[in-house]
Amino acid sequence: MFLLHLQSMDIPRAPTRGISARIPHTTLYIIQLDYDNIKDESLIDRLAYLQEYYKLGDFIVLETNPYARHAYCIDILHLRKALKVIYNSNCDQVFQRGIRINEMRTWILRTHKKGNRPPPKYLYTIESPFNGQRIQSQAHALFLQNYFGAKVRLVNPDGNTKVEMQDYKTSSRTDVKDVEKKETS
Repeated sequence: MFLLHLQSMDIPRAPTRGISARIPHTTLYIIQLDYDNIKDESLIDRLAYLQEYYKLGDFIVLETNPYARHAYCIDILHLRKALKVIYNSNCDQVFQRGIRINEMRTWILRTHKKGNRPPPKYLYTIESPFNGQRIQSQAHALFLQNYFGAKVRLVNPDGNTKVEMQDYKTSSRTDVKDVEKKETS
């Protein structure tokens, strides 16, 4: 007996740029998460759970549209641990598989405009009592502070000053008007 799983995806057409979760020239990663169709109360609960369960530091949250968020934790983890956190996160399933799809074997979050959508913007930081217990990516912290104006508590820096950026094409499957229609129904 065979089980065949088919999935349809939009054709990527919109050029954009994003930041890699990988620490350059290593097999170490920070945590980057992509959430669609989520309210902040629910997101805060989910990220607080991950902080407590995995003893993670602060999460920096960016808005990509009124119902979509990017979350960054600058703690540095080995790939196996990063995979556990991301698979347990309830973030977008296509994003979870990104490391298998991406030619550079990393997760990428958008940092620039996408078609007619503006670049992400900083919303808030979810502080953690575990912040600084792991080595943190100084380069990612500086990027988030300088590019987005994010509040980042860098306590245990790794000393690295370089991040990997990637140009790519993406598609837009969720229109804000569609989400608003769902909520009023």
